[in-house]
Amino acid sequence: MARAAHRPSYGHNPAADRAVRAATDREPWLPPGFLGWVVGRVLALALLVGAGWLVYDCGSSDRFQVHSVRVQGNVLLSRAEVENVAAVIGANVFWVDRGQVGARVRALPLVQQVEVGATLPDTVEISIVERQPAAFWVSGDQSFLVDGEGVILKPVDAETQQARACAGQPCDPRLAPLPTVAQLDGQPLTPGDRVDAGALATSARLAALLPTVGVQPLGFEWSREIGLEVPTRDGWRARFDDVGNVEQQVASLRAVRDELARTRAAAELIDVRFRDRPYFR
Repeated sequence: MARAAHRPSYGHNPAADRAVRAATDREPWLPPGFLGWVVGRVLALALLVGAGWLVYDCGSSDRFQVHSVRVQGNVLLSRAEVENVAAVIGANVFWVDRGQVGARVRALPLVQQVEVGATLPDTVEISIVERQPAAFWVSGDQSFLVDGEGVILKPVDAETQQARACAGQPCDPRLAPLPTVAQLDGQPLTPGDRVDAGALATSARLAALLPTVGVQPLGFEWSREIGLEVPTRDGWRARFDDVGNVEQQVASLRAVRDELARTRAAAELIDVRFRDRPYFR
């Protein structure tokens, strides 16, 4: 059986015993775990340097310059219009401020909503929801597309004439007729301006209701002083209040028209703006 190691003893000298114990129980030269700590710090430094190089490379490399803009959801807006306003070509894709790009695109009168994203290495994606045309608004010799809130969207040109939305796609105007409202004072207008939304809503309602009572409107004319005036295929005109009850006014118009037919009287104008006091002349 092995004999236990023991420290040499110097009799009963306590001081000598303590010196011997201090010499034999000396701490190691490196503290425990020091080597692992050093390795961990070296790895962390390497990762930091690598991350810094990666950030520098991504921020300065030509590989990440925006070379294309992908636009989705546009029918009346051209891709070029959106791209010009976005102004991101040549910028680093990582430094593109999506909020600012979205604000610039949203400032276009035709845009109702917009989302901006990016696809590496060099593409910015812009998805838009356009305002939907509700009517043509004519002022002077210029025609505009206008939405249901009265926002002037864009001037009418040959391309716009065909851009009546049918399930989000351009189609034949005859398949999706829009009412036309002519502003009689000919006020100059530009995209982004607002016109009378009440006149638009009443015109759209009249376009649906009048044919049901045998009246075919040829158009809608509006002014602040008179309201809505509608020339008809029968040669007479009808005048409506664009803030009143449209159904009640149409019922009054029908009653007057039927009375004129019964008495074989002629009229140039039937005015139903005053509720229970319609008149004709």
